Amino acid sequence: SPKTVRNYHGFISAILGTYKPEMNISTTLPQKRKEESYIPTTEDVRKILEHERDTIFYVPYVLACHGLRRGEILAVESSDLDGDVLHVNKSLALDQDGKWVHKSTKTTASTRDIIIPMDVADMIRKQGFAYRGSPCYLSEHLNNVQRELGIPRFSLHKLRHYFASVMSASGVADVDIMALGGWETDYVMKNVYRHSMIEQEAKRKRDAMSKLQSFIF
Repeated sequence: SPKTVRNYHGFISAILGTYKPEMNISTTLPQKRKEESYIPTTEDVRKILEHERDTIFYVPYVLACHGLRRGEILAVESSDLDGDVLHVNKSLALDQDGKWVHKSTKTTASTRDIIIPMDVADMIRKQGFAYRGSPCYLSEHLNNVQRELGIPRFSLHKLRHYFASVMSASGVADVDIMALGGWETDYVMKNVYRHSMIEQEAKRKRDAMSKLQSFIF
């Protein structure tokens, strides 16, 4: 892909710049492709959560809809709860030996408190954790459910994107979305929910044209 070519080019250029600084590199790189990945709708989310209500996947999928990353979900324990407040303060990740270990959150901003449904908090307290199982199977199972329900395929991480989109569409301030989602800057966050902003703009334009046409016809 163009992105891969650019990454490799940057790596090679850096090496040549160190060992052969007199070399003039002038490369025409492939144009970047604008990719619009599918973001689940509220109807998609409701169908999935209803389908998984009595399974071990219900809690992690609910947490993903509340903006948690996979590693953060895997690290959630009952001790992280204070009523319906969940303290997101650690993450589970692979170390250099390929073992899953607890680490600090991705960034300082990722350490945060969020409010979750009390029944979900009670489920976590009862079992002592949010999810115990293969991390990869969270996404694999989700894809199986999507296929069964006839829902477009998307990854577990896209539920985090859904969270940002709904927050934006609901008029929540950017600073609050960043705090709740654990984003350090607004660049990635806005890139995530820009499609919802485009949809809102399209709706406003359609409504405006409908008002005009109501006068004419």
